[in-house]
Amino acid sequence: MKASLPIRPLLLPTLSILTALVAVLTFPAAAATKGPLKIFLMAGQSNMEGHANVATIDFLGEDTDPARAALLKKFKPDGKTLVTRDDVWVVSAIWGAGSPFDKLQPGLGARSDASQLGSKIGPEYGFGYFMGEALEEQVLLIKVVAGGTSLHQNWRPPSAGPLAGAKPEDVGGMYRSLVGNTHDTIRDLKKLFPAYDEKAGYEIAGLVWFQGYNDMFDERGRKDYGNNLVMLINDLRKEFKAPNMKVAVGVMGVNGPLNEGTINPKQKDIREGQRFVNKIPEFKGNVKAFESAPLLHPKVVELTAGEWLRIRDFKKDPHTAEEKALLQRATSNMGFHYNGEGRFFILLGKAFADTMLELTGPGAK
Repeated sequence: MKASLPIRPLLLPTLSILTALVAVLTFPAAAATKGPLKIFLMAGQSNMEGHANVATIDFLGEDTDPARAALLKKFKPDGKTLVTRDDVWVVSAIWGAGSPFDKLQPGLGARSDASQLGSKIGPEYGFGYFMGEALEEQVLLIKVVAGGTSLHQNWRPPSAGPLAGAKPEDVGGMYRSLVGNTHDTIRDLKKLFPAYDEKAGYEIAGLVWFQGYNDMFDERGRKDYGNNLVMLINDLRKEFKAPNMKVAVGVMGVNGPLNEGTINPKQKDIREGQRFVNKIPEFKGNVKAFESAPLLHPKVVELTAGEWLRIRDFKKDPHTAEEKALLQRATSNMGFHYNGEGRFFILLGKAFADTMLELTGPGAK
């Protein structure tokens, strides 16, 4: 995670590639909706991409909070099959993998082959589900992600200016990819989604931002994170002529609530930079950062980061057979990928949706 991936434009496929994709990706059907298409941009690095295996979603049903545990039935109404939504479309641009498009469904997380659904989810699955459930309008998610990228350099907005010591072409590549993919998607909406109602039009309604890990390793990146995030929001609103675009920021929560302060001052710097948007007067009521760390399962955090957090000595108190079995059910990746915990990514998506709906106000079903 520390090293940055090389950045290249994440452009939509050409028409010939789109034609080839039709063989494996069916055009999403229209839903009974009204009003303009609601477009939500989803941007960030590998944790926006999503590294939770779908098999770990079932762990949600074991939550000690009955309300959370009950959410599993929404995603598996028959207890077996994960839901899809025709009223939510997704264009997902992933570094090196192209830009597949389809209705909302599991498998749109990290994958190497753009023409095939994978076995992972990111925040898009829960976010799209709850936005589709709440809104009468058709929803489109435009997801642009690349692992190992920083706000300080790769997502650097134009207002932040040049980066000392870096070539101009090596700065802001992901920002340009988000802008380019969004414009290209809007231009080709009728090609991508024949059910798109051109008369009703579209609205770029929101930005969902989940990022921050790589900025921890740059002192200037940590110091400037809050200001850079403010400029990113303002620049995107200006670029898309969307001054009312709402923004939901997930505060980085790797290894849970305790992983800041004296334990991890670098992560605290990034978290504070993300929380900074809540202090901007002009952002009141239209931008909000929420805490993602409490959404991690506390037992999973203990079992995976207990020594780092100084809450458990595994040499003296090793994992029991029961705890090993829990980790097998609950996790599928490393700690910096939120342990690939499907339960967490469902709850994270819901938190993004709850925040976005709070900001957008009336208009729910």
